[in-house]
Amino acid sequence: LTHDVCGICEVVCEAKAIDFGQKEETVTIDVGAVVLSPGFEVFDASRKEDLGYGRYRNVVTSLEFERILSASGPFSGHVFRPSDRKTPGRIAFIQCVGSRDHERDYCSSVCCMYATKEAVIAKEHAGAQLECDIYFMDIRAAGKGFEEYYEKAKQLGVNYIRCRVPAIEEVPGTANLTVRYLAEDDRRASREYDMVVLSVGMGPPRGMERIAKTFGIELNAFGFCRTSVFDPAASSREGVFVAGPFTEPKDIPETVMQASASASKVLSLLGGVRGT
Repeated sequence: LTHDVCGICEVVCEAKAIDFGQKEETVTIDVGAVVLSPGFEVFDASRKEDLGYGRYRNVVTSLEFERILSASGPFSGHVFRPSDRKTPGRIAFIQCVGSRDHERDYCSSVCCMYATKEAVIAKEHAGAQLECDIYFMDIRAAGKGFEEYYEKAKQLGVNYIRCRVPAIEEVPGTANLTVRYLAEDDRRASREYDMVVLSVGMGPPRGMERIAKTFGIELNAFGFCRTSVFDPAASSREGVFVAGPFTEPKDIPETVMQASASASKVLSLLGGVRGT
């Protein structure tokens, strides 16, 4: 053990799963197929400077807000804003942060529904008096039961505002936030909020070029794995299959379905040598 490792975890682990004596080693194995599922990278919201993330205390990402809503989160499930731990009266959700722009001209697929879910849960935790506005360009509620959930959210008081991507300014003295936007009728408007949540998009995983080079597969224009419309589980190289948002942004149910398809492809490919 090194001087900065106490080693208690190794002692108390009943499964004996911790071994500080292990060293890195390279192992070569022969396989008949490979399934790649390296996941995705969350968009860094600080790159959108006009939205104020990292500068304004009460602008948080959707992932951070998810933790705020969690019973094991920083506020034990209570909806507080970070600056003063007060219960917000109005929360804005900004959609398509890191998606559907000039550099990332694709939809991240999951943001509309997770923002809707977070808004509904926030109202459940903080009370029906909490106002939640979701600023969006288009709602993508294409999954099973998604449209029904979207309609239910509106019935529960979640307000959807179609507009161009807005800008955010902090109100001096209160740490409140003003959202300025261009409405559908090209009318300039603004609203003040206690807190703003940025619905960050999904990008290809870090190191995707190294992965592509190692396995000899092609990437598309956005850095995701290139697949065929009619064979979405197969990469450009025979025997290398893919699953999850490495191919394109997708949610958990879609990832599970694609993983099942990849497993089926592997079983089909290797059926003739089963047991060898």
